[in-house]
Amino acid sequence: MEAALAALLSARRDAIAAGLEASLLAQEAPHYREEPAAERRARVAQLVDAFLDAVRAGGPAPFVAHVRAIAGERAEEGYDLREVQHALSALEAQAWPIVAEAGGETEAVVRRLALVSGVVGRGKDELARAFLDRQERAEAHAAALERRLAELFKGTQSEPEGGAA
Repeated sequence: MEAALAALLSARRDAIAAGLEASLLAQEAPHYREEPAAERRARVAQLVDAFLDAVRAGGPAPFVAHVRAIAGERAEEGYDLREVQHALSALEAQAWPIVAEAGGETEAVVRRLALVSGVVGRGKDELARAFLDRQERAEAHAAALERRLAELFKGTQSEPEGGAA
């Protein structure tokens, strides 16, 4: 079953990528809109290819690995979690109609849609985990810096005028 689904989606790879890019440009995703078109298209193509690799594999591992790799990069570049999450949702939205319109027995279509949603869903889980882990590390670092500053400035307050009592 995964082979048929992979062939179906692979045949529509360019359309999926074009639809994903259009969705990113239409939404409130300023970082995607502001990046050079060639870079955006390359990133979209990599995301679609990782998704197709996962579909071929019959499980989310290749997609999850890709999302894990890009999550840190996008966070470093200042992307909001919702911008990257939108990219994943838009990818799923591009794949669903292709699968549904291909038809077949209801159970087979449902299994194919479940695989598409399962792959993207696991990617979203990894994305959230990576962003939240990064946020927790940043907050812990900020708290440690705050403690260090407090220690550095401890006892440096000047005495009130007129001297000590």
